[in-house]
Amino acid sequence: MICRDEILAVARRLSRERTDGTFTAHEIVAAMRERGTHHLDTTIRRHVATEMCSNAVGPKAGKYNDLERVGHGRFRLL
Repeated sequence: MICRDEILAVARRLSRERTDGTFTAHEIVAAMRERGTHHLDTTIRRHVATEMCSNAVGPKAGKYNDLERVGHGRFRLL
């Protein structure tokens, strides 16, 4: 499974478990580790904070509009 698909699966589960629907990149990494992902932690964090984040800044930022940063280190699904 590609990294983005794994992140989305975990993000959906975390969103359902939280009343505010938010999660951190650290929580995504930890949940993916529990599931036995083969992706590196740095790859996962880069996807969450940059490539999948619609309001990220920088090269490759917002490549996919899957997530939104809603606070310091906090994200939610779009």
